[in-house]
Amino acid sequence: MGIESLDQKIAKQQEKLNQLKAQKQAALAREKAKQKVQERKNDTRRKILLGSYLLKKMEDEAEKQKILAGLNEYLTEDRDRKLFGL
Repeated sequence: MGIESLDQKIAKQQEKLNQLKAQKQAALAREKAKQKVQERKNDTRRKILLGSYLLKKMEDEAEKQKILAGLNEYLTEDRDRKLFGL
């Protein structure tokens, strides 16, 4: 085997290595995107469950007043405050 053919083999292996690295990067990016989507779904589910819990608690008038008092301090935007009659 001549040096030239060895150089060609090295070049081919280097190109294959670069392709594998690119595949690895793409797989990592897909996994990261998948995790981000799942985190968003989990966050949305938490918000829905918390909202449902608070709505159930607001059936009791005393609890309703406590919750609305807390919301009155927390909410700053007019459109949000209107939702709760604040």
